[in-house]
Amino acid sequence: MSTTGRYREGLRAFSRNARLFIWGGLFNGLGMSVFSLLFNLYLKENSFTETSIGQILAAGSLGAAIAAVPAALVLERVRTKLVLVWSTVLSCAFYVLMVLAGDVPTIRLMSFSATMFVTFYRIAASPFLMAESGERERIYVFSVNSAVGMLSSLLGFLFGGMLPGLLSMTGLARDPGTAQEYSLYFAVAASLFAVVPFSRIEGDSPAPRAPGGLIGKLKSYDWEVIRRLMIPKILVGLGAGLVIPFMNLYFRNEFGLDPSRIGFYFSLMQVGLFLGMLSAPILTRRFGMVGSIVLTELLSVPFMLVLALTRNLALAVTAFVMRGMLMNMNLPISANYEMEIQKPEDRPFTNAVSAISWNGAMTLSAAAGGAIIEKYSFAFSFYVTIAFYLLSAGSYYLLLGRWKPRREPAGA
Repeated sequence: MSTTGRYREGLRAFSRNARLFIWGGLFNGLGMSVFSLLFNLYLKENSFTETSIGQILAAGSLGAAIAAVPAALVLERVRTKLVLVWSTVLSCAFYVLMVLAGDVPTIRLMSFSATMFVTFYRIAASPFLMAESGERERIYVFSVNSAVGMLSSLLGFLFGGMLPGLLSMTGLARDPGTAQEYSLYFAVAASLFAVVPFSRIEGDSPAPRAPGGLIGKLKSYDWEVIRRLMIPKILVGLGAGLVIPFMNLYFRNEFGLDPSRIGFYFSLMQVGLFLGMLSAPILTRRFGMVGSIVLTELLSVPFMLVLALTRNLALAVTAFVMRGMLMNMNLPISANYEMEIQKPEDRPFTNAVSAISWNGAMTLSAAAGGAIIEKYSFAFSFYVTIAFYLLSAGSYYLLLGRWKPRREPAGA
């Protein structure tokens, strides 16, 4: 069967709940991409330093890390539908408070709280899609979910970059800061609309529980599998946190770009991400899951080197798009792999530990990243990131390349 035929067959097999989840993710991604594009610029417009912005970003990552295990425990007791609806509502409320707050300590607290509730949605995603898909269409469900997330981000970055200018041109905003503030409120409203498809999910149930009490559960998990999965994730998270949350400031500071052009370049990156996500099943069939992850990480390194060295905007944008496409191409592959090698009752906890590993690493590096950029340069941060990415790719290969789990996970 042709690749197109396989995709059509996989898409037809999607369950109603999986489709509703993906629709909710579309609205959530649209709003959060506008918010993530503009919030750093909004803070900079209001005279916040890179160090302060790094502290705010780190607070969000810390909230995500702390919420991960509680989210997994909640998912064992509460229907996923309720978790999705209420996490969306509460995170949106705290995002509004982030915009309204005027001082760093309060914004840090609101960022911490908002990202805590976003984490409930993220922890729910992979186990829910795993439960709502069969083996035949599973990689397509994960790939399409990730690709739709990229598409929503593309639209959000493109529209979010233009929105402050449109508000200023129409007289609805009196200055750039106000225009960005109103745009952030629009972003929250778009994310809140995700409640509509989430509330229509039917027939879902809490995730399978590991046996025993808390101590029994902790003992029952396959920590050898978890350790091998998390070491590479921590390394890549340490690298990513130094530069990725600051890329909008990179284009603002290094090239003097305004929000509309930054949004346009971010949307170009999303085109690459969208195509990369859809190519994940093809890549997996050719190189396997672990091989695909290692390959994409290694291929992204030269493009980060270009970002560190170039002062040519066209080269920087090309490298930005290619790096993003390669590094995010492996997201559905790694998410699928993490779930596939675990038993169903272990999947929420594994997803939680995965979130802790990623966000804990991001907390440390984002807090340091703003200070490093302010004191040294973006180039120095890129060099350190390259080192972490190389270590991550090497650890993926050494820990998972030829290793097989001791036991086969139970079927979904």
